[in-house]
Amino acid sequence: MIQSYFQAEKIGGFVAMAIGIAACAVGAAVLLKAGSPFYTGFCIPLTFIGFIQIMVGATVARRSDLQSEDLQKLVMISPAEFRALESPRMATVMQKFVTIKWVELAVIAVGLALVLLIPIDNFPRGLGAGLLVQGVIMLVFDFFAEKRGKTYAVFVKSQ
Repeated sequence: MIQSYFQAEKIGGFVAMAIGIAACAVGAAVLLKAGSPFYTGFCIPLTFIGFIQIMVGATVARRSDLQSEDLQKLVMISPAEFRALESPRMATVMQKFVTIKWVELAVIAVGLALVLLIPIDNFPRGLGAGLLVQGVIMLVFDFFAEKRGKTYAVFVKSQ
């Protein structure tokens, strides 16, 4: 279970990096095209959040193998120590998912409000469209990460 969880986390890290790279590439390409202010606004959240996706994805992907190896050794040596170490860590991780979900919902709400309340295609409406796209993508992505985390947390408690 430990290996499969961290392998899925590693893959998730690479997926987050790919999403971030794609977002930054689209943002840069659209910005270089220098279209209307709408597209300039659209590029900002794509690029900014895309950069965050790259950094978070790289961090998760890089640390997953080492965490997996260390925890697999620990659970074989001392399941009680494994549980004592991993239970609080996973509780923190799961609480962060709640916080992240609220942030993503706020990003979506702001984006949706800007798109719906601004009647013309201008910078704020483009900004809203970019926030909306990135917010939805990350909410869906983190839904699956949280689901994996819940399954792993149950495993940790059973040790």
